Amino acid sequence: MQVLAEINTKLSNNLNTFLAQEHTAYREIDLKARAIAEIGQIASEAVDLQPNQSEITPIFFEVFSDMILSSYFTACALDKPAQSVLRRALELGIAIVYLCDLPHAFWGWKAHDIDLNFNEMLDHLSKDGYKSFLVSLNPQYHGETLCDFSETRRLYRIMSNTIHGKISTHESNLQNRFSSNPQDWECNLDLISRVQIILLQIYKKRFFNYFREMVQKIPAITTVAEGVNSI
Repeated sequence: MQVLAEINTKLSNNLNTFLAQEHTAYREIDLKARAIAEIGQIASEAVDLQPNQSEITPIFFEVFSDMILSSYFTACALDKPAQSVLRRALELGIAIVYLCDLPHAFWGWKAHDIDLNFNEMLDHLSKDGYKSFLVSLNPQYHGETLCDFSETRRLYRIMSNTIHGKISTHESNLQNRFSSNPQDWECNLDLISRVQIILLQIYKKRFFNYFREMVQKIPAITTVAEGVNSI
């Protein structure tokens, strides 16, 4: 019990130190997270959804929760949990689009415990056939790449190394373990922001009507979301 109390004191001090500082990056992360949740809310109110699509809309709120939790862990200087839960947000965020257009994949995932493969999902979204599909849906889309897939894989790899316990990610033996570090804060906040940009870029192209409505409700998103601000 004493160990838990000591850790709680240290993490509380980390959080208070973080909150006492000006973190513009955090405010932008909060805004982008709320934008993703708003897209999910708009989607959940649509009347023309297929059964699999109706069941997918709550995932937007799961992604939102994971992003907020990742930023909270970051503020507490819990870098590894922050990256672990962020990987989940990225994976689920990509899965929303993948499962939306592949009903059989959704029902296999939900009803038959078939795991999703991150690289397979990205491969699917990068195919020319998928781009042509989006062209048929979205008059503002002209076949451009949905996002930087190389960067997406790179970020996923960074977070996967944390989850798989690669030795380069170990920190329990470091002298400043569980202590606040401005460089670590900046690094993790940047990681969250990059993941959010990737998802918003994809959602803008796939859920263009929902995205447009979201911008009307949260116009400030166009000032912080680089790469998605041309509506």
